Amino acid sequence: MRLSGFATGMDINQMVTDLMRAERMPMDRMKQDQQQMEWKMDQYRQINVKLDQFRTSIFDTILRRSNMMAKSASSSNEQLIKATATASAGEGTFRISEVKSLATAATNASTNEISSGDKIDPTKKLADQNFRDETFWKTGVVNRQVVTVDQKHTNIDLNTELGNPDSVVVRVNGVSYQVVEAFGEGDIRATQVMVNKGTGTDGKDELEFASAVSKGARIEVTDFEEVEGGKDTFTTSEITTYNANGQEVKDTFVITDNQTMNDVIKQMNSSSTGINVFYDAFSDKVSVSRTQTGNYNEGGNEMTFSGDFFSKALSLNNANEQGGTNAVFTVNGLETHRQSNTFTMNGVTMTLQGTFEAGTNSVTIGASTNVDKVMDTIKSFVEEYNELVDMVNEKTGEEYYRDYRPLTDDQKDAMTDREIERWEEKAMSGLLRNDRTLRSGFNTFRMDMYSPVQGLDANTLNQIAQIGITTTNNFRDGGKLEINEDKLRKAIESDPEAVYQLFAADGPTHADKGLARRVRASADGLIDRLSRTAGGMRGRNLNHQFTLGREMNNLEDRISNFERRMQQVEQRYWSQFNAMEKAIAQSNAQAESLFAQLYSGM
Repeated sequence: MRLSGFATGMDINQMVTDLMRAERMPMDRMKQDQQQMEWKMDQYRQINVKLDQFRTSIFDTILRRSNMMAKSASSSNEQLIKATATASAGEGTFRISEVKSLATAATNASTNEISSGDKIDPTKKLADQNFRDETFWKTGVVNRQVVTVDQKHTNIDLNTELGNPDSVVVRVNGVSYQVVEAFGEGDIRATQVMVNKGTGTDGKDELEFASAVSKGARIEVTDFEEVEGGKDTFTTSEITTYNANGQEVKDTFVITDNQTMNDVIKQMNSSSTGINVFYDAFSDKVSVSRTQTGNYNEGGNEMTFSGDFFSKALSLNNANEQGGTNAVFTVNGLETHRQSNTFTMNGVTMTLQGTFEAGTNSVTIGASTNVDKVMDTIKSFVEEYNELVDMVNEKTGEEYYRDYRPLTDDQKDAMTDREIERWEEKAMSGLLRNDRTLRSGFNTFRMDMYSPVQGLDANTLNQIAQIGITTTNNFRDGGKLEINEDKLRKAIESDPEAVYQLFAADGPTHADKGLARRVRASADGLIDRLSRTAGGMRGRNLNHQFTLGREMNNLEDRISNFERRMQQVEQRYWSQFNAMEKAIAQSNAQAESLFAQLYSGM
């Protein structure tokens, strides 16, 4: 129990508070030190974030050949031929003197209306439709299983047993896979699958894919068997097309009467055969076309439809196909073919827009260095570098105000928000003044930028000043760069490869590396050093993993220990004052008793 001035009349509570305020002064200093460490850590981390952004930007911009060797293509007649260029484009020109034909896609369409009476409603079940010829339906058993892959692997357990593998259709995310007895060779292997009988969980069947199926993939397995009087009504049909290598691409469709026309069309459009199908309600016909232009099966059909559903229900006749054609044109005196109207020659991508005869038109396609894009890339690199230099120069050159320590809670209570803000601006200033890690890191950057690149040809560019990039004349800028745009443009126009190698050369030693590659490596090292000091990167997110964090932990322990001592000191003060109150109270009681005895007879 605490007695507060009952005997003495003194404000004991205020006296203890004042005494403890003096006792707590070392704790206030420790908390101020802790706040300074937090501010310092935040400033280090801000610089580290900027360094990491700069490091990433170097990789995505100036180190990419596509940016530093950017080419632009020009066409003398863009209405006939459009052109774009990649970084690998040569400096030559192409003269296209004739375009005999453009590439077209193979098409087919129903020969007759496919319905009898009311036209097809694509949203209703096929069983409820009136097809012109309905003799395509079969009876039997159709089992469909859908499995969603929980993790990436090649073996998938099924819920039920499958029948004859020849009567199994497997689709992964809508793409048909070839069911085989053994895996083959070549590109087709990636879309092959085997049915392993009884090897799955509880003796169920298992699918084994030639290549791992990704997590989340939707596998649809359809197993069908024709049985007289079976419970299911279905039909099967097949489409065969050809890929760019002339190889057959087949897909089997198991169509049940409870599906809609929209379901069937969606399945056909998502198949690996590369076709596009739509039903036209006005003509009551189906149109089919290849998604790719060109001739992939010389002398034969590009699309072959087999099965009663296609021939009877959709009235598709293979003889009615309008075959795909190649683009035929003459370039630099050579007549050549392409399966697409868009193609690439020597890094120049051309798109044929129309046909024209020899002698009537002639289109010249040229490729040259896109000087503006290369300059923009280099200027962006220099601007980011200068921003980083500005940021660090500001921090390392800030004035340090020794008299402006972080405010305590009591001090904040006595100040306005504006006064607190202005005080803390000065209290945060100069925490990184003349920081050795930062100054050392940016001195390394300057050496990286100004030192010649070793290992390049003697007659090529090897110093940054040779392309018009130098340091500013003001020494207070701390090594910022400035660009002579005329000199830089001239260097890019004369030898873009040399300019690229000046920044991006990748030699065996640091001296042999290009300027940007050196700076990126040095930035990586500085990021690591700063993260060891202030954390926040490279997996150093816990206080014990970096220097300032460990110091803050130690200081926190000291504060906790000091707080316990302060509780003991405060208890001691109260005990002393309580004892004094009790003694004075007893003295007062004795005095009153003596006074009563002395004057009781009067």
